[in-house]
Amino acid sequence: MNGEDIVTQDTPLTAAPAGETIIRTLDEGGSVTLSAVRGPTGWAAFTVVTEERPPRDVLGDDVGEEPETYVQFAGPAETWEGVLELLDHFAWPMLHAHYVHPDFRQAVIAAVCERAADKDFAYAEFVDDWLPDWELKCSMSEEV
Repeated sequence: MNGEDIVTQDTPLTAAPAGETIIRTLDEGGSVTLSAVRGPTGWAAFTVVTEERPPRDVLGDDVGEEPETYVQFAGPAETWEGVLELLDHFAWPMLHAHYVHPDFRQAVIAAVCERAADKDFAYAEFVDDWLPDWELKCSMSEEV
C-alpha cells in the first residue's frame, strides 16, 4: 500500500464501520480512532476515523452555536504496515493516548518509539514529548 492507495472521505460519524477500538487518541480539537474487526482468522478491515472541531476559544465570542465537527474516514488497511501508513496521515503519536487495545499494546509502543527515534519523521520531536504517555498506556495490565 502506498500513499496513493489511501482512501479518505468525509462521512457522518454514524457511517463509521463497526468493530473494536484499537487506538483512540484525544486532543483539544478532536480525536483519532483506529478500529478493526476481529474475525476467525485474526484482525481485518482496519479503519481510521478522525473527528475535528475547532476549540471554542479559537473561534471567539461571536460564534453562537457549537462549531461543527468535521469527521473523516480512512481505510481500510489489512496489514499493520498499512495501518501505520493510514495513521501517519493524522500525527497520531503526538496526541494523548486515551486507549490502546491490549492485543496491540506492544505493536503500538514499538511504532511510537520508531517515530520518536526517526528524526526524519515530521513530528519526531513532539512524539518524543508524548512517549511517556504512550508508554504508560501501553504498559497497563488491565483494560481501562
